[in-house]
Amino acid sequence: MRTLIDIPERQLEDLSAICAAKKLSRAEAVRRAIDVFIEQNRISRETAFGIWRGQQIALPGEERPLPADGLEYQERLREEW
Repeated sequence: MRTLIDIPERQLEDLSAICAAKKLSRAEAVRRAIDVFIEQNRISRETAFGIWRGQQIALPGEERPLPADGLEYQERLREEW
């Protein structure tokens, strides 16, 4: 796929110098940079399932956060009976 992007002049000069030194086309350098960016920012299955880990959540109108354990929350509600 072809795409059109705007690259600041300074970055384009630096990229051209690197590509010349490595005997690499700018297009190939950009493809490699995109590969690295994707690899570094890909959300893995493990991180996606733990996205709420460590969060403190309180119900509306309550100051105390919900406990991490569902059983603990259930026991807290039953204390009110």
